Amino acid sequence: MSILRQIFETLREYYAAKTDYPWWPENPIEVILGAILVQGSTWKIVDKVLNEFRTKELLDFPKIVQQTEEELATLIRSAGFQTKKASRIKAIAQLILERSGGDLDRYFARDVDVIRRELLSISGIGHGTADNILLYAGQVPIYMVDTFTTRILVRHGIAALHANETHIQELIHQELTPDEEPYGAKLFQEMQKFLVRLGRDFCDKSRPDCFHCPLNVYLPEDGALGLATKCTATKVAAVKSAPKELQSSSEPVRPPKPAETLNLNETEQQIVAAIGEEPVPIDDVVIQVQLPVHIVRATIAVLQMKKVVCQVEGNQVRRIYCSGG
Repeated sequence: MSILRQIFETLREYYAAKTDYPWWPENPIEVILGAILVQGSTWKIVDKVLNEFRTKELLDFPKIVQQTEEELATLIRSAGFQTKKASRIKAIAQLILERSGGDLDRYFARDVDVIRRELLSISGIGHGTADNILLYAGQVPIYMVDTFTTRILVRHGIAALHANETHIQELIHQELTPDEEPYGAKLFQEMQKFLVRLGRDFCDKSRPDCFHCPLNVYLPEDGALGLATKCTATKVAAVKSAPKELQSSSEPVRPPKPAETLNLNETEQQIVAAIGEEPVPIDDVVIQVQLPVHIVRATIAVLQMKKVVCQVEGNQVRRIYCSGG
């Protein structure tokens, strides 16, 4: 039995007798809307917005398409970034109508790679949102990697410290095969639910409660706290060794000339592409690239070291160098 299967069985047994955890709605249209609305928001707010859709009988793709983007933006205002989200909601409704006449069973019965590419073609829908829609609305067995999954697997030494979402997803697909009970998408849905709950109950970002955690038997010898300490020490050292102007200055720093010498990886290129020459909030970057906020912030710190971007006005960042990607 793989280590991930052992973890799944441990969590299934641990949470079996406890009150079920609030999770995604069963209505696939609500799942699709929720996956977009929850970007940069909370599920508590999203649920209120979805209730507005229910009240106005708008849980229907033809009716959504008939709404103007301004009308949709007004309806979803409390979820934040309403203009961008309204555009995404209308675009995905039009896409599903064009491809399947609004029949979701028919839409998700097609080739998974084709569906994923279609979803990713919509501006603002990244891998996380696309996988969310596939897993929970389409019941497709694709694990949606989130912040809690990454944190827990890294702290238990199962995933590498700097592993990206794609690598973690591949690891889960290899080690937690969906042909074992529970089958298919249900297995990945339950695994994610368990890890999210564990993350909120025990695996806090800065103060994990490893002593009471049901997965403490799977920790590496130095424990999650040892790993967290190493990470923190590395980040502090990186900040201290950074050029002074990159640590606090709001003035742009002239970048090195040769683009090819920077050798940006895929994640760095993705984040640089989302950052303009004018200051933009880091939260906007997170929503655009659809990566966990801690990965975005850590990557921005590296890009600062490489003199590609600089941080200005606290939580805002601007590009000082065009990577060509």
